Amino acid sequence: MLDVSYMTIWLGEDLTLLIYLKYCHREFYEFRRDGASIFYEYRSMPPRSKPSSSLFGLRLREARLLAGIPQDKLGVAIGLDETTASARISRYETGVHAPPFEIAAQLAMVLNVPTPFLYCEDDELAAVIQAWHQLSNIERARLLTLLRMKQD
Repeated sequence: MLDVSYMTIWLGEDLTLLIYLKYCHREFYEFRRDGASIFYEYRSMPPRSKPSSSLFGLRLREARLLAGIPQDKLGVAIGLDETTASARISRYETGVHAPPFEIAAQLAMVLNVPTPFLYCEDDELAAVIQAWHQLSNIERARLLTLLRMKQD
């Protein structure tokens, strides 16, 4: 591919040749772009963001998005190196790697969710766990009393 800026310096005042080179450069670029799009139409590409294959990853992504924290900031907040933080959190979310329990507890603390929320299989129970986490101690005691009375 021709470097048009270099050719501008070298050609000086010969504008017709310069315009021709720019035109050729644009045509070549358009040809390459069209050729690539045709090539990719026939090639099966994986989805850009893989859905998580793990329950932990789904809950982690849900909690992170609700908290509005990017992957790299979340990783740094739990003590990961800045250069690898985003990749590590991404691997946890996609289910490629499962974090140790200590890391999961740190993630939950930063995201302000209880650690069991990240491992809960049932969506309704996860909502209950999340609601329980937001209650004060007095409200928790009242709710426990109500639930015990309901069992009897």
